[in-house]
Amino acid sequence: MINLLATLKFNIMAFGLKKGLRLPVYVYGKIHINRIGKININCPVRRRLICIGVNNEIVNNAVTLWHNEGTIDFNGQVFLNYGIRMLNKGHIVFGGNNIIGTLVSFDINDRLEVGYNSNIGIASNILDSNHHFTINMDNRHVARRTGCIRIGNYNWIGSNTFIKKGCITPDYIIVASPNALLAKDYSNAEPYSVLGGAPAKPIGNLRIRRIYDFHIEREIQKFFDEHPEAEFYTVPENTDLDEYCKLKV
Repeated sequence: MINLLATLKFNIMAFGLKKGLRLPVYVYGKIHINRIGKININCPVRRRLICIGVNNEIVNNAVTLWHNEGTIDFNGQVFLNYGIRMLNKGHIVFGGNNIIGTLVSFDINDRLEVGYNSNIGIASNILDSNHHFTINMDNRHVARRTGCIRIGNYNWIGSNTFIKKGCITPDYIIVASPNALLAKDYSNAEPYSVLGGAPAKPIGNLRIRRIYDFHIEREIQKFFDEHPEAEFYTVPENTDLDEYCKLKV
């Protein structure tokens, strides 16, 4: 259920009275706003563009924490489910059409980029800092504490994934859960790779891509409902798979 008082408070604190009353942000359930920070909307402003605490009625005592000392850019619609822990002292950029699962924790001190149409699963942790320095006892090198994280477009990050500083994923990556650990640059991974493990690495030679179009999903589900013995639905040979998988907006 929408929290009207928190919704008004959040919008006016973030955008001022005139823009805030357009209610681009909807807040659901319980939220603790410590610092609102700087919030930019880099797309046409409309009501319910950003939703915070979605599906909170499932767990009535879940509290969303918002502590933003940095900057957060929204380049399109974003749904942040209930129990989100937003701790930001750096710069976060949401590419748009993002769904962030319940109980996801953000702890950002440098920079996080979440690509267009990328989703992050339940209870994942995104941490771009070690919060301390360490020294290599052999060569006396002390590494930076922080490092930016870049999640590509059309990524599907499974539940309970731990993403650390220096993680870069290309477009169209799936991270298999549970408990995958991403802590390096995966830019050289093959297109449509599936990553898994701790530390994460490509799983075999799998090349899998998520289907985002809801109409096509319904058609496929109808096929399986009508053919309970079938293990696979085969897409016709003359189909453009790139267009087939894309979200139609």
